[in-house]
Amino acid sequence: MSVLTDTPDDIAIIGMACRLPGAPDYEAFWRAQRDGRFCVDEVPADRWRWQQYYSPRREDENKTVSKWGGFMAGVDLFDAALFRISPREAELMDPQQRIMLELAWSCFEDAGYAPSGLRGSDMGVYLGVCNFDYKMQVERAPAAIEAHMSTGVHTTLIPNRISYEFDLRGPSIPFDTACSSSLVALAEAVHALRRGDCKSALVGGVSVLLNPTHFISFSKAGMLSPRGVCRSFDEGADGYVRGEGAGLIMLKPLQQALHDGDKVYGLVKGVAVNHGGKVATVTSPNPFAQARCVELALRDAGLSPAAIQYIEAHGTGTPKGDPIEMHALTRAYASQAKAHGVALPARSCAIGSVKTSIGHLEAAAGIAGIIKVREVTYTSPEMAVISA
Repeated sequence: MSVLTDTPDDIAIIGMACRLPGAPDYEAFWRAQRDGRFCVDEVPADRWRWQQYYSPRREDENKTVSKWGGFMAGVDLFDAALFRISPREAELMDPQQRIMLELAWSCFEDAGYAPSGLRGSDMGVYLGVCNFDYKMQVERAPAAIEAHMSTGVHTTLIPNRISYEFDLRGPSIPFDTACSSSLVALAEAVHALRRGDCKSALVGGVSVLLNPTHFISFSKAGMLSPRGVCRSFDEGADGYVRGEGAGLIMLKPLQQALHDGDKVYGLVKGVAVNHGGKVATVTSPNPFAQARCVELALRDAGLSPAAIQYIEAHGTGTPKGDPIEMHALTRAYASQAKAHGVALPARSCAIGSVKTSIGHLEAAAGIAGIIKVREVTYTSPEMAVISA
């Protein structure tokens, strides 16, 4: 990306942590991306027996055409003693709570802060989460209903557990907007930081796949690839592959981060959120609304399309969604190029999607894309996030 001008509204990314398919941390994730590794596999035996639910015939009752996914290792592991949590309470905690607690610790350390030094601060926590598999598992047939069940599976507790354990006093909010959850969380955190509602924030998303119910439902809806590959922006695209993962970034207003001597991975320069309104179906995208959202994000960032050399797209690999997304992007770029009085040469901007290698992480999809494109520091030509 070409060199960008700092503005008072810029938000700095000063810390990161993640667990993604085939990668326990962001260094391993970047190596996998660099090497072109495909991190999708058959559903592991410790989740469920895919043989019981798989069928290549979409019409078969309670069967799915997909037996593949992007899976994290060790989702059943947790250092309960580190957080002074009893083994019994830990057992009833959604793995999404446990993973995000550990990632918060890692993210603080990556930013150069001791977790104890943040106690009492007004840091906000904004997390995307739209997966409830563990809740379904726990409530399906409990031997005995226990007090820890409610706090263990309540969505609110995923961010709130972080705020509680580290004594953080800023807003602590879960966001469920399906695939955009972690990006909507980012947008809300940026607005809060700009307003002064908090001085720093943790932002991210998490999704853990623990039962086949939604595999079957999404298969029936024609969303999943029967070949187990997300072919983003490919004429052979036939659906997406489900994946799981978790990621966190730590944010501060840029000027405060520079004053505090924080390392700066990249900048969030603009954000925008909207809805497609009334279209063909409740899950159908609207190319005009998508274009409008991109335009609003570019305006918020104060950027001309000519300044952007790469877009990390949604790119799920569905034959309906990808063409609509491409149409929306080209429409938005044409409009903003005209507004800025610039001509965009052919092939001026690359486009990609991390889903081709790790699958669609749903609530964590957006944060995975942000972490993917950060391979430079603020001291060299910087990465800027424009969330739409």
